[in-house]
Amino acid sequence: MVFLHGAGGDHTVWRFQTRRLAHHGYRVFAPDLPGHGGSEGEPRESIEEWSDWLLSFLDERVERPATVLGHSMGGLIAMQAAVHHPDPFERLVLVGSGRSMPVHPRLVEAARHDLALAAALISGWSLPAAHHGGHPEPGTWQKGGIEWLITRSRSGVLATDLAACSACEVPVEEIRVPTEVVIGSGDRMVGRRAGEQLAAAIPGAGFHLIEGAGHDPMVQMPRIFNQLLDSFLDV
Repeated sequence: MVFLHGAGGDHTVWRFQTRRLAHHGYRVFAPDLPGHGGSEGEPRESIEEWSDWLLSFLDERVERPATVLGHSMGGLIAMQAAVHHPDPFERLVLVGSGRSMPVHPRLVEAARHDLALAAALISGWSLPAAHHGGHPEPGTWQKGGIEWLITRSRSGVLATDLAACSACEVPVEEIRVPTEVVIGSGDRMVGRRAGEQLAAAIPGAGFHLIEGAGHDPMVQMPRIFNQLLDSFLDV
């Protein structure tokens, strides 16, 4: 199982899934993408370049075929790779992703010149409008956690990631890998409609809505998300 994080993030967004699945006997990989988190190197400037990186990672590190879960930008990367090279993939799980992900100009500008503002904007749009807390992990502050993750990223990484997302539209009709699309009903970064359109465009894809979740349902509602993931994997 390979978990891909989104723009400006790192592997910790999957913390409620990786340890649990490893406990159930899965071989789990949750890399920090190059230039992100604890990884060296430079971020790629296009989703096509990121997809090449993913295919190399799978060839070098992962027994194939693999289930790949991609969140937001990570979903774009997984889709782009699967379009041209389906063999390494057993299944795709796309979380908070669309076939294209245009980024608001205000956010792009903030990512270039004011990372604290960009973090505040992302945290505001990632959580549903009616978010009231009550996370199952004691002490978790979701808004603050999102902002901390973004502000600790290396200079320029978020802007590069957002530019790559904005410039990409994946020909998802060409995907021939079993695919599940998961989106939160309150996702204001991508939106429910974009998730529905993505699932409708990928042949045979399933669509799953997590009520009350925003852009990061695997973090915001991990118990419900994990139950859904169990159903995909027959855990």
